[in-house]
Amino acid sequence: MPVVPTTAYSQAEDALNLARALVNDAAGTVFTDTLLMPLLNSAYRGLQRELAENGVSVLAEQQDLALATDPTSGITPMEISDVSSPQLPTDCLAPHMLWERATCNTTDVFVPMEKFMSGGGMLNLQPSTYLRLWEWREDKVNLIGATQAITVRIRYEKVLPLLTLGTDPVQIRSATDPLGFATAALAARSRGARALAQDLLGTAQMATENLIERYVRPEQTKGRRRMPYSYHRRIVYL
Repeated sequence: MPVVPTTAYSQAEDALNLARALVNDAAGTVFTDTLLMPLLNSAYRGLQRELAENGVSVLAEQQDLALATDPTSGITPMEISDVSSPQLPTDCLAPHMLWERATCNTTDVFVPMEKFMSGGGMLNLQPSTYLRLWEWREDKVNLIGATQAITVRIRYEKVLPLLTLGTDPVQIRSATDPLGFATAALAARSRGARALAQDLLGTAQMATENLIERYVRPEQTKGRRRMPYSYHRRIVYL
């Protein structure tokens, strides 16, 4: 009776076994898991960067953060960072979009916040009932502050956790080939086999491009229309 897989994610060991086979060490005599795991994680990070740069949404995450007012100032925090309370999600690389709603109005819809991108710091506005604006600078979300408790919904690009065991899931679907070939290329280069490493790297890049194409092809059926150069979004500050 065939075994029904419980997840579409492959395991780290699948990429490691492929890498060993490609460098003629299927038994793992030279390239053990301990030796290959740092190389696999390097390839894993590289694949994540390739996916992110091509707009693949598999690396997007969403989380709600409750910002309470300070008992003394009556204002919500002016930033969300790695040391604030609440803090940025630990797997956050960079935020893409933010929404807000009053914490007490749980039935209200989240309203999009405007990203401030003019540079030079946030506008010198007084806190009001809603946050309205946000800015990403110095690895933190800068805010104006609000006079009531606000729940912020943040959608961000996430960093996948490092692979440490052969049984760890690779949280990118169908990534065994690009990771296996890239890991083998790094292993070959570490042994001075530059010609083999170059050949393996070329195959890894081809496998990566094929994977990206599988992700982005459904998006190509959607109509896109460029904004005219004369278009200016109107922002009303309440």
